[in-house]
Amino acid sequence: MKYIYESPNKGKTVYKREFNNYNKRKIIIKKENNMEKISLFDYLGRKAGQELGLSVATAAGKAGVPTETRYVETRTYKGDVNLYPKAFLDLYFKGSINESTNKQLLKG
Repeated sequence: MKYIYESPNKGKTVYKREFNNYNKRKIIIKKENNMEKISLFDYLGRKAGQELGLSVATAAGKAGVPTETRYVETRTYKGDVNLYPKAFLDLYFKGSINESTNKQLLKG
């Protein structure tokens, strides 16, 4: 049996179907939407400091928020910075999320 692999949305979803059978197709790859991740400096427009950085990192960890790191080099700092989804930072700084956050707040 021959199969055709299709990706109508540029690789976000890949479908597999039988050759000449347009009615039945199966999703074989589905990539989650990549959330825009930014640093606290980018979000706040200033240095966050160790205390605030630790507070945000702790809340993200407790809430199960996916983070990344990026190496930066400036006049005053060289090293890795944490990147968080912008939506998480919006919730955190509106007061909806804090260090004692449980996972339920982010999952609805």
